[in-house]
Amino acid sequence: MRLRYPLLSAAGALLALAGCRTQDAPAPDYGNDYYPVAVGTYRAYQVVDTTWNNYVRSVGTPYQLREAITGTYADAAGQPAYRVERARRATTADAWVADSVFALNVSPNAVVLNRGNRRTVEAVFPARTGRIWNFNAFNNNSADTVNADTRSYRRVGAPYTTAVLGGPARAYPTTVTAVDTALNNTNVYEDNLYYLRTYQQVLAQGVGPVLRRRRRFIYTGGTSGALPVPGQVFSGYIHRETLIDAGTL
Repeated sequence: MRLRYPLLSAAGALLALAGCRTQDAPAPDYGNDYYPVAVGTYRAYQVVDTTWNNYVRSVGTPYQLREAITGTYADAAGQPAYRVERARRATTADAWVADSVFALNVSPNAVVLNRGNRRTVEAVFPARTGRIWNFNAFNNNSADTVNADTRSYRRVGAPYTTAVLGGPARAYPTTVTAVDTALNNTNVYEDNLYYLRTYQQVLAQGVGPVLRRRRRFIYTGGTSGALPVPGQVFSGYIHRETLIDAGTL
């Protein structure tokens, strides 16, 4: 079943919440502990890029990214925003080097990422299996429209285990998986004989994003009349970010 909920601004959501609360009624559980955000915390990821060129697969050298929440401020709309500083290093033996800065807007019903003046809806609450929303609700994307439903939840409340080469497996008992959906726009999600284009983000309760994976495959070289070979990728890539550490600064 398709479940749609309107996206409210942070201020609107807080007002609605305040208007419905009474002294005797407990605050509703919005489930936003799937994406906890607090100043002074960080998450670090191991990143691996795998590419295909003319059917030849190459695995890049892993590196690490750290996303640290360093403060809050009022954004252009006057809403509170969290400043996130991203740093990069090759290995744990290297020092972190500043990479970029972006922002998160957090309300009881959504987490919105603002990177390079492009706002995307990373998560919505409450998390429900089958719930869909527009990832690009606040911008016009070439492969999307502001009216499209382009992301959905699967496996809400399910366990998930991640692993990286040379590191221990990490088991998360309660997670939710957000994926691209083809309900409205095949340019966003494609899975057919010739192309594959998908995105997956796994959120763990009390932890936040523990896995991000983007895949784009082309199965044939495009020669007139050429047919793809099952299981073989002509060109494409996988970009994978796996959580390896989290804590306080």
